Amino acid sequence: MRICIFVGDRSPWTEQAIRAAGAEITRKRYTAEILTNESVYAVDFDRLYGADEKRLLLYLGATRAEAPALLSHLAANHVHGILLNFEGSLPGGRYSKILLDYHDGMEKILAYLIGCGKSSIALYGVNPNSPTDMLKNADFEAYLRAHGRHPTRDIYYNYASLSGCFDRFFEHRGDYDAVICANDIVALALIEGLRARGGRVPEDLFVVSFGSTVLGERASPSLTRVGVDHEALGVQAVLAYAFLSKDPGDVSLNLKVNATLHVGDSTAGMPAREKYDRTEAEEAIPDVNFYEDPVTRRIFDAENLLRACDELDFGILYGILDGKTYPAIAEALYASENVISYRIKRMCRLGGVAKKSELVALISPLLRGK
Repeated sequence: MRICIFVGDRSPWTEQAIRAAGAEITRKRYTAEILTNESVYAVDFDRLYGADEKRLLLYLGATRAEAPALLSHLAANHVHGILLNFEGSLPGGRYSKILLDYHDGMEKILAYLIGCGKSSIALYGVNPNSPTDMLKNADFEAYLRAHGRHPTRDIYYNYASLSGCFDRFFEHRGDYDAVICANDIVALALIEGLRARGGRVPEDLFVVSFGSTVLGERASPSLTRVGVDHEALGVQAVLAYAFLSKDPGDVSLNLKVNATLHVGDSTAGMPAREKYDRTEAEEAIPDVNFYEDPVTRRIFDAENLLRACDELDFGILYGILDGKTYPAIAEALYASENVISYRIKRMCRLGGVAKKSELVALISPLLRGK
């Protein structure tokens, strides 16, 4: 069986899903057709699909702004779209969704923070053009309404500028004892910004995020977060594609992957306690590109570097962050100085930097020390 894939808005998260989908396709002995057109509107669907082939398209990275036109275009070409990590009820024909259960994730975060005794909570770094961020937004608005608070006052939107988002939040930082971040990237940027101005996490503020980055796990402090398993999404997407290709009708699937809370140092390691009952809420769209922000890009570069690192690489990184010499690092890691030098040059290339000092500057604000 052939699985047709189109990637719209590329990010580290969609890359994780693509790799997982590719591994599942290989395991199932299917074949992948990754469309390389710059725009889905340039795809000739009549040439892409055979006369007897069911027209299915696995679409990764759909934004809220583009989704209505996208689904209308697919429907006009008799293509059933399978949208990965997209939520929303939209016109434009039948389509399927494979989604992480963000409702469950927000419920678990709120239950955790309330159980930790936190009552003044903000939602931070929401991208108005992200369908998943707006799910978090809707659930948080419901929480605010249930507690008699203004439904949007405590939500800080990221209009493609994490610096601007931070400045708006910093003016009111004293109003909160906890912050829920839309993803690990904005959480790391928030903690970095607070630290630069004398703020302390978790002493002054508990921080929780949605994410599954290497940086979030190894940062100082490590992040408490709801695990976002994009690899599980990729696997479920392949299974859904296979099911729909064999179904003689035109059914739609709506599958969700469960969320898991991982407690880290950003909430002082406090264990979870009680459950919070959520209610439903409405959502609201500016066309914003989260990935154009330089702060976001810098953290993405660091995350992409660390995902390619093994334990020897991490040992070297910790060594250079501690200011150790190449001979000292080599002796501690039982490796030659040539190996240490080669690994550092390789990590510089992966991180998009030219030399060791730039590598240290990229990693040191983010990576947890040994």
